[in-house]
Amino acid sequence: MNSKKHKILSIGNVSVDIKAYSMEEDTSEAYRDGTVDLVPGGVARGMAMNLRHLGLDSYIYSVVGDDIFGDFLRHGMHSEGVNTTLLRKVPGESTSLFSVMASAGSRASCIYSTRILRHIDFGSEITSFIESEKIESLALDSNLSLETFAQIYEYKKSHPSLFIFQNATSPDLARKTLPYVSLIDLFACNEFEAAAILGEEPLMDITTVQKFRSLGYRDFIVTFGEKGVLVAVGEDTYIEPPYMQVQVVDTIGAGDAFASGFLMGFLEKEPVKNCIRYGLVCSKETLLTRGTVSELLSREFVQKLAAEKWD
Repeated sequence: MNSKKHKILSIGNVSVDIKAYSMEEDTSEAYRDGTVDLVPGGVARGMAMNLRHLGLDSYIYSVVGDDIFGDFLRHGMHSEGVNTTLLRKVPGESTSLFSVMASAGSRASCIYSTRILRHIDFGSEITSFIESEKIESLALDSNLSLETFAQIYEYKKSHPSLFIFQNATSPDLARKTLPYVSLIDLFACNEFEAAAILGEEPLMDITTVQKFRSLGYRDFIVTFGEKGVLVAVGEDTYIEPPYMQVQVVDTIGAGDAFASGFLMGFLEKEPVKNCIRYGLVCSKETLLTRGTVSELLSREFVQKLAAEKWD
């Protein structure tokens, strides 16, 4: 691999996730015994942390409130080596929070508060920072405002060498960047986000590639959970099963981990099959943790597991 570290700025949500789970069935609104975990979350934070663990120079641009949650997130990212210069504190606002509640025999529900994200813009201060730091790539989540996306992709038009990875983020946001598909260098979504984009359930075959192509997407990733992943790059299509079947602990963050592992190789122009395998290793490890980022991930760890499995 290239010894030069690639510089990438993740822009979007950083949050604290409050995960509550009970083994008791939710048969009433009564109190139930269970577990409650407080973990750092957010798509942009997950990408920034994973990319740093994988050996890239990783930067974060987001906003937090003047509260203990913001301090918690800032300290965690800074201590892991993520550049937090652009992690802004907004007085009078609350840090993004996600509350996820689940019980045995029922689907999880989520309540979230992300109003603070409206303070993320893409003005001259940000573009000057990108240029002074010689940042080569952006990783975007779809929590950004329409105005901010317009600013980012307008900047991309005059800076075509800037690589943009766009994350669909969630089904309700998946179509948000459709006006900019021609400017997106790599797009990633899961099967549910793909269904929101296409208006129908995607299949793990060439028909899905053709439908995405008809919308203008060039290079893209569609993850299908336990079935594996579909990747289209240039004229080639790749369909890969998971690294291995695992007893899933938590699915949150697995898609971001796949994208991070894929980018680790893709930005250094490795063969696409290598990139997919790095992504599958990262995803597998993240499924095995209650956190949104696996502490085991490193460039050497991922390469070693990929080599043992496929070489």
